[in-house]
Amino acid sequence: MTDLYIVSFDECDDRTLTGRVHLYNPDAASFPKGKTFPAQLLMDAWSMMLNGFSFEQAPFDRDEGVRLASEASGAAAMRELEELLFGKRVWVDAGGHLLKEGSKKLREPRVKASEVYKDDLHPYGGIGREDGRHFVTLRPKPDEFRRRADGMIMSYDLGRPANLPQGRPPERLHEDALYELLDRPFEERPYAPFTVKVTSARHLEPLAGGMRWRTALSGQLPEL
Repeated sequence: MTDLYIVSFDECDDRTLTGRVHLYNPDAASFPKGKTFPAQLLMDAWSMMLNGFSFEQAPFDRDEGVRLASEASGAAAMRELEELLFGKRVWVDAGGHLLKEGSKKLREPRVKASEVYKDDLHPYGGIGREDGRHFVTLRPKPDEFRRRADGMIMSYDLGRPANLPQGRPPERLHEDALYELLDRPFEERPYAPFTVKVTSARHLEPLAGGMRWRTALSGQLPEL
C-alpha cells in the first residue's frame, strides 16, 4: 500500500490521545474525518509494535515496543481489529489444505480451505506466504470494523489545519502549490492537530507521545 500521511502522537494520558496528522502524499490532500480513521491509527500503531516494525521516531526501541504491545491487555482485540479490516489469515499447506491451529501439521481429516470457507475467501485472492508458511485470506468485515470503531472511539476532534497559505483547505490548492508545500521541511508542512478520547485506557496502553510513522490508512473501509 502507498503511504498517505505521517502521524505524530504528542501525548497519551489514560483515555486521551493528542497528536497531529501531517500531509505527505499529494494524492491525499485532505485530513480524514470520522471515527474509523483514529481507530485505524491505533490499530496501525499497535500492529507496528507487535510486529517489531520501526517508527520514524519512538521513545522505545523495536524490542521494547514488541514487549510493551505483547504484554498489554488490548493486544488480542487489536489483532482482531486488523483482521476485520484486512481479512483474517488462514494457514494452509502448498496445496491449500488447512493446518492445525498454531502448527505446521495438517488437519485430520485433510480438507482444503476453499471447501471450508467457500464464499468467505477474499474475493481478490489474498494468497501469500510468510516465514515459510502459506496462507489464504478471508473476506474483510468492514461493517464489523465500523461497529468496533464506534465502540472504541468516544470522540475524535480534528483541529484547525496549520501551515497552509491563508488558511485555505489543502484540497482547494492548485497541484503545484500543494507539491511546493510538501517539499518544505517537515516542521513547515501542512498538518492538523487532533484529540482522540477512547472508551477504555487499554486501547492506548502501550502507546506513547513521541511516536511518529507513515501510514497508508485514511479511514476508508474496503468495499466488497
